Amino acid sequence: MPAKLSKLEERALKVLMKYEKEGILQSELWHKLGVTSREGSRIGIKLEKKGFVKRVKAFANDRWTRRLVPLISQMDISSLDGVPCPSCAFEQLCGPKSEHHFNQCVLIEEWLLKTPQPEKSEHPLNQAAADK
Repeated sequence: MPAKLSKLEERALKVLMKYEKEGILQSELWHKLGVTSREGSRIGIKLEKKGFVKRVKAFANDRWTRRLVPLISQMDISSLDGVPCPSCAFEQLCGPKSEHHFNQCVLIEEWLLKTPQPEKSEHPLNQAAADK
């Protein structure tokens, strides 16, 4: 079950996602959130306990502090734009033992045919085969 987040923790995660690769110093996060150092430290600890960030000891501005590095990343779901399933009249009936099944769905087939497919060379498996 996903961990519950407070509004402040949600705001902190939104800020942290902007620094996805390198992370951000706790002090920078406090300033961006407009909270005290005590509150900021507690947020970092809570997010670490919930598995959202890793707190890494770092030396910055002539003192030891913690760098918060996100353990989660944003996903690009733009490739799912227009998929018919969420608005399908047969969604509740769709399944492997039903007469309506995604393997035989005309709506999905039409959507897939309209969706631009990546070039052969762009696909990661094709690139791996070409590198051999």
